[in-house]
Amino acid sequence: MNYIVFDLEFNMFFKFKEGDLANPELKNEIIQIGAVKLNEALEIVSSFDLIIKPVIYRRMNPYVKRKTNINTSRVVQGTPFIKAIESFHAWAGDDSVLCSWGHDDILALRDNCLFFGFDAILFDKFINIQQIYMNIGTLAKQPSLESAVESLEIEISTPFHDALSDATYTANIFRKIYDPSCNGIVNWERAQKENEEKIEMLKKYIEKVDIHCPQCNEYVQKNTEVTKSKKYFAFGYCPDCMLQIRHVSRITHRDGEYSIVSNNTIYKTDEAEATANITQELANIKIER
Repeated sequence: MNYIVFDLEFNMFFKFKEGDLANPELKNEIIQIGAVKLNEALEIVSSFDLIIKPVIYRRMNPYVKRKTNINTSRVVQGTPFIKAIESFHAWAGDDSVLCSWGHDDILALRDNCLFFGFDAILFDKFINIQQIYMNIGTLAKQPSLESAVESLEIEISTPFHDALSDATYTANIFRKIYDPSCNGIVNWERAQKENEEKIEMLKKYIEKVDIHCPQCNEYVQKNTEVTKSKKYFAFGYCPDCMLQIRHVSRITHRDGEYSIVSNNTIYKTDEAEATANITQELANIKIER
């Protein structure tokens, strides 16, 4: 069994001119795959590095270009995705464990494989190296690769934000912190499906959360509400406190569990102040009568 520590660089939508639209089926298109192969003794035995020719976002997003130093003229000469992923799959081998820094890369790898119709890569054995690092340090927030490299005093010899370079740094972190006797391998595909089911279930409840005034804690009727992905926004007005209330509920993931976290705050805007003034004037008229 081998460990395949990989890293990806992506290109994404950028509105270069009026009328440009993102493809909702593929938000991040892989433009570079970098990986190193470790044997069971965690020794680096080989590496993989390919620039991939994009077909959805052919022109490089300026931010990505600055971050990765990969320009449009370089990617147009790259390898088509299917040929590149076939080479990666053959190099990795079937009896391998995919490893990456966090979930973003394996999620993008699966999304790109599905989009381009490649289903040979197995996602049943995966190690999240970032999560292992967080568990050891009891960290609540996800650390960057750079901060982990510095914390573990790993020599910085190549620039970050190059797929092979970042894969090598991640592999060096893995070699320092991984204990093979502690089974950190998960079936990522199954876990991903279970997570998606949990999120869909919570989405059914997120819009049913009540609004309460943070000042008097009384129930406030919703007058506007918007749901965006894993977040729910609602607005209401507390007539007793004469305050506009802003409610936010979001689906969060912590310590392996998904839950809904809600927050009610006073929403001060010119419109809210105007509404409060009108309400007060009406109240004064009623008192005078």
